[in-house]
Amino acid sequence: MTARRDGTRPQDLFDRGHPFQPKAKSSAPRQPGSWLVTIRSVPFHHDEIKQAIESTGDARVYFSETLAYLKGQAVSLFRIEATGLQWVDTLWRWWQTLQRRSTIPFDIAVYINNTELLARFSETTPEQIKTLIRERAPRYQPFAALES
Repeated sequence: MTARRDGTRPQDLFDRGHPFQPKAKSSAPRQPGSWLVTIRSVPFHHDEIKQAIESTGDARVYFSETLAYLKGQAVSLFRIEATGLQWVDTLWRWWQTLQRRSTIPFDIAVYINNTELLARFSETTPEQIKTLIRERAPRYQPFAALES
């Protein structure tokens, strides 16, 4: 390629002479044996939902999307790895409190394998949700453990 008037070549604008170094993947589960679930709810409460999930210390949101469109519906997505289930009670209490105060009702749905509906907060109790997670949610297994 030819140089521009200022002496730079087009490829020099993007290539600074350093090879691409991918960053460590942070949007993946890390804790072997943790339950993997996905939560979907309204985008308006994204930050509060994430805070409630992570507040107990037994669950981590390893991926979240503030605004996603699934089947034409705007939702917030949370992919969670959980070593315990206390976060379900905390999120449930927060949701119940907001339902009483808010004029616009909303629901929180729990999925496994990102697409299989497990439960809705409006239709089940926290104990039922925890039981369903224990019985049906997949557990994280690192690749190294699968190869042996």
